[in-house]
Amino acid sequence: MKKAVAIICACAVIAVMAGVAPKAVESSVPAAKTLRAGTRSYNETVTGSGSLAYSGEHEITSALPLVIDKFYVAEGDSVEVGDRIAAVDKGATASLIESLGQVSQLAVAAANLSTAVSLIPEEITSDCAGKVISVAGSGASVESGYAIATVSQGSRIYVTAAVSELDIAKVEVDQPVCFTCAAYPDTVFSGKVSGIAAAARNQYNGAVLETVVDIRVTPDEEDERLKSGLSADVDILLEEPRQICVLPYEAIGQDDAGEFIYVYEDGAAVRRNIFTGAEFADGTEIIKGVTPTDIVFAEPEKISQKSYIKLE
Repeated sequence: MKKAVAIICACAVIAVMAGVAPKAVESSVPAAKTLRAGTRSYNETVTGSGSLAYSGEHEITSALPLVIDKFYVAEGDSVEVGDRIAAVDKGATASLIESLGQVSQLAVAAANLSTAVSLIPEEITSDCAGKVISVAGSGASVESGYAIATVSQGSRIYVTAAVSELDIAKVEVDQPVCFTCAAYPDTVFSGKVSGIAAAARNQYNGAVLETVVDIRVTPDEEDERLKSGLSADVDILLEEPRQICVLPYEAIGQDDAGEFIYVYEDGAAVRRNIFTGAEFADGTEIIKGVTPTDIVFAEPEKISQKSYIKLE
């Protein structure tokens, strides 16, 4: 009798343990974080950077370094060919030239310094017609070949931006453009590609020499905030907006077989290989392998090492 009671008690304990053990195991397993893919409107773009300028900008310069006494014109004034632009301080200019010490530093064919000083003009006149958009300022020392004043021979302002040679084949005239200026970082201006340079050129991007092609962007509307000389970053829109599926980087793993994710299917974590596209600060486009309705596990490398998964 005692033996039967002991067997019954043992069976009862085993039954209780059988019911408690899974719960104990489940409570000890940390919950796996899950998420879902988001959707967003996306335009494929080509980027570039440059600055604003008026069409037909022309710099009035001098072969000699000069010290300006005063200007006869101001920004916004209209000038004709031969109009006086500025008076030269000849005494200060002579001292400047003499301080250079060598005739070879001057952009003139003068036999000596005294000859160079004798070539100092009384005043500077305009060699083109247009609107004055900038002046060096009274009392300014202007180096040889640098702008004493800048005259715009056109009324429209535009953006000249450098585009990498790797992207220029995608760019066409009349493509829409969005651009921002450092002076107005929260304002997005719109325009269109109005010209593409016929030749490439080299420029330094930091310490790296790269080959670029200049494009011209004409703003859709005139805006008094757009001033010549402002820097600008451009985004050239290559296509109509489309809806894309985006996953955070934390949900994407990679191994020798490629990029992958784990999704929750029928109570299990199932691996799927994926194909990615455009990249963003918060995630990447998923071209194939996931939909917005899928439940996706974060940290897929950790999921692959687990035999038991509990959803968060």
